[in-house]
Amino acid sequence: MITFYPDFYEKFTCKAAACQHSCCKGWEIDIDAQTAARYQQLPDALGAEIRQNIVRCDGLWQFRLNQDGCCPFLQADGLCRLIRKAGESILCDICANHPRFFVTAGAFELAGVGLSCEKSCELLLADLSTLTFHGEDSDRSIDLSTLLLQMGMELPAEELVYMAGMTPEDAKFVLDCMKKTAPIDDAWTKQLEELSAITDKLMPPTERELALLTRIYQYLVYRALEHLETYGMAAILSYGQLNADFISLLYQLTGQLDESVRRWSEQIEYSVENVRCLMELV
Repeated sequence: MITFYPDFYEKFTCKAAACQHSCCKGWEIDIDAQTAARYQQLPDALGAEIRQNIVRCDGLWQFRLNQDGCCPFLQADGLCRLIRKAGESILCDICANHPRFFVTAGAFELAGVGLSCEKSCELLLADLSTLTFHGEDSDRSIDLSTLLLQMGMELPAEELVYMAGMTPEDAKFVLDCMKKTAPIDDAWTKQLEELSAITDKLMPPTERELALLTRIYQYLVYRALEHLETYGMAAILSYGQLNADFISLLYQLTGQLDESVRRWSEQIEYSVENVRCLMELV
């Protein structure tokens, strides 16, 4: 199986204490079985503290979050106390790998970084050029069209460019779809209401914004290729356009494109149910 990576993948490094949206807060942190078994055997004081701060839920071990929804080992400076005390080798798989993902699409493995992470968004939006990828053990970069061709799909070039010109009716459809997803928090529901009030005041994207929205659209299509067998390519393209449209709307409301991408990801990318909901709607 050949693994493909976006070309910015190797540039990823955790922002650690500089991150404004810690991945150690607000999420259930599952512990893989192998690490959970290792935690049960750690003999020292740190092992005892870990065991006091993990809980078994529906057959899975998880860190017991504190009243603020934070991992108990998240320090006030934004750094992980487990790493400080024992190094990265003590981490469970999800903590060691996040926000990296590895999914399969036919005979290919597609890797990348999830967009709920500030650094991932910064890397995606740091370049106006065409989004490119490379296979493992290869320095040759290819665009998404060529990657899809290698996967047996030939698409017209215009299918892989973000389609601007969203009308108020288009925006209303996008928001109606988003309202059918399960909200991650009350702020998400409030944002949807605020967006409903600006659908008749939409501004066309600048040339720069259009280039960035195309990179976002192509990355969302790439990310969704794991659902190819279930929904088909037409649905994946529509899904990419729908979500890029929503990110564009949120950007018009907030003026922050990177944060709009990150906020979308929190709600959609990391929810199996919400991805399924939108795939079925398009």
